[in-house]
Amino acid sequence: MIDILHQLRHIYYAYIKAHFIYRETSQWHILNNWETLDYLHQHHCSISRFGDGEFGVIWGWGNGFQRVDERLAARLREVLSANDAPNHVNAVPYPLKDWHGLYNPRGMWPGFTAFYIDRLRPIIDANQLYLNSMVTRFYFEAADKSRCGEHVQRLRSLWENRDIVIVEGTLTRSGIGNDLYDNSRSVSRILAPATNAFERYDEILSAIIGHAGKDKLILLCLGMTATVLAYDLAKLGYWAIDLGHLDLEYEWFLSGRGDRFAVKGKFTNEVADGNRVAECQDPKYLSQIICEVNA
Repeated sequence: MIDILHQLRHIYYAYIKAHFIYRETSQWHILNNWETLDYLHQHHCSISRFGDGEFGVIWGWGNGFQRVDERLAARLREVLSANDAPNHVNAVPYPLKDWHGLYNPRGMWPGFTAFYIDRLRPIIDANQLYLNSMVTRFYFEAADKSRCGEHVQRLRSLWENRDIVIVEGTLTRSGIGNDLYDNSRSVSRILAPATNAFERYDEILSAIIGHAGKDKLILLCLGMTATVLAYDLAKLGYWAIDLGHLDLEYEWFLSGRGDRFAVKGKFTNEVADGNRVAECQDPKYLSQIICEVNA
């Protein structure tokens, strides 16, 4: 009976209410993936990405890698409404505006948008320009995967021949085992806690300032903490991009599979047993670590 009620509720929000809600949200100024890539290349801007996880924290929820944190919720609200950081742009999911182009167009996003519209209206400025936070989610949710290779190459060209500093969880290991960053000039890593990283926020920010010059591109793979870091670093004059799950999307793309699966040796929080990660002894990875902020 509960499953039937759940299905009926989904049908109502995703198929009925969404039809009317999207008449409003289709007017929001959210760039699509290709427009977002063009913007990033033209402006070399820092980007803070907001998705359902960040919205959930703002609304008082937690998830598998970040517990409820009122300070984090306040900072996320601050970042989402801010326009005082130089060359910094916020990103929200393009499917809030248009669900077409998703492999499951009546899946999560129409229902999410219609169900939470009263919560979204106060935090999304209908007159503000947003990039697409799903620009790093280029593979799994795309209905047409024929241009995924082109898409990821355009992302990779952002760090072509640049010195990059990856700020990530201890189990993330972004780019290890693939060629995602092989076109960069150099790779350094600052490691932070794999879960609840925001509890060490001040230490993480200090570590970046202490170990990364402003001539380097900062790539952030640290959940909701990365969303806030990109903003604070932009205010300090850094170029910082919140990459989120880009490395996992790249691994799934390389596999050619149509499902999300746990990637060996990497924290894959969205799948069963994805948090069971063995120790990494890769000498290349270990040589890139310049600082660790861990409990």
